[in-house]
Amino acid sequence: MTLINRLKDICPATESLSEKIAYSSDASTIEGKPLAVCWPENLDQIQRLVRFSIREKLSLVPRGGGTSLVGGAVPNYENSLVIDMSRMNKIKKLLINDKIVTLETGVYLDHLNEALSSYNLEFPIKPGSHSACSIGGMISTNAGGLLSKKYGKIQDWVEEITLIDGSGKLFTFSGQDAKRLVGSEGCCGIITEAKLKLEEIKEYSSDIFEFDNLQDMFAKLKELKEDDSVIALEYINSHAYKLLEKTPKEILLVKYDSDKGKFSPAEAEKLWKIRENLYSLLMNLGYIKIEDPYFEKDIEKFVDWINKQEIPCYGHIAYGILHPHFKSEKEIEKMNQIVKELKGNIAGEHGIGILKKSYAPLEISVKIKELKSLYDPYDIMNKGKVI
Repeated sequence: MTLINRLKDICPATESLSEKIAYSSDASTIEGKPLAVCWPENLDQIQRLVRFSIREKLSLVPRGGGTSLVGGAVPNYENSLVIDMSRMNKIKKLLINDKIVTLETGVYLDHLNEALSSYNLEFPIKPGSHSACSIGGMISTNAGGLLSKKYGKIQDWVEEITLIDGSGKLFTFSGQDAKRLVGSEGCCGIITEAKLKLEEIKEYSSDIFEFDNLQDMFAKLKELKEDDSVIALEYINSHAYKLLEKTPKEILLVKYDSDKGKFSPAEAEKLWKIRENLYSLLMNLGYIKIEDPYFEKDIEKFVDWINKQEIPCYGHIAYGILHPHFKSEKEIEKMNQIVKELKGNIAGEHGIGILKKSYAPLEISVKIKELKSLYDPYDIMNKGKVI
């Protein structure tokens, strides 16, 4: 019996050329060569896939929405099976009063929030890829996003994680054990279910502030960071804004969980669409390489350097994450050196994947090696990523 037929005995699978081409890359545009693509529909099928891969010496590449910008879902070994989790998409339990949801990790974020809206609840972690990213992918990369000033990153909202590890064993982790798996990028197993905390939907208002110089912008930023009613605080630098509006201004976009802002949600929709669409705009203009450095301090020095280099940039500045865009790897190498000098982190929310392996912070490499030693004894889970 051929390999694909044995896979089909386990779960839906294909080795068709068109499907393999479609799954050869993710949003990073790095290309690989999958051996086959599988769509498991339950825990038993995933466990059988793991055990089959151990016997056949195959590598498993978990895939959520395919929105990784660092090659996290790229099959970078020719003996790789891509495991598309999109069919494990059930919302299994909702505790309305406790504001807790248990769900399979193939659920897409916007689909989750659409279902929760009937109960005046939402999951408040909102990456720019919210329409296409899955909960599993968000957990794997410790996603943050537009509301990170108020709500932080997904690690702050995870109560439990169910994992099938690289030997086919099933685990359920809670508390700090669950949080330790957040950001593991599929390197130690497949996260199949999660229990997440939720937030009540609030009425929002927004503001936009324009500045001619960084000094005034940072003075206003300090004031806004101390305002507890601010839930989102986004920065657009003058070089990015000039590409949008033809005017070189430093911009702060603010969202309040009150009526403090000048713009109602309906009036502010255009403002936030501008911010959400910046990625696509800059990509279309040739700035095809996006980064995500993170700073606990000295972000002012980095922004000053970015602006002097005339690099378009935006991001979650209140949380310390920025997204400069580049046209060449040489520019990124310069940026990485500056980040290192300022004691920042080159991976704020996109993960390490393939692209950033050579710059991975030591603590992340150590964490992944420890997790793989515990949960991936045969080294089959997302091999070649992070470490």
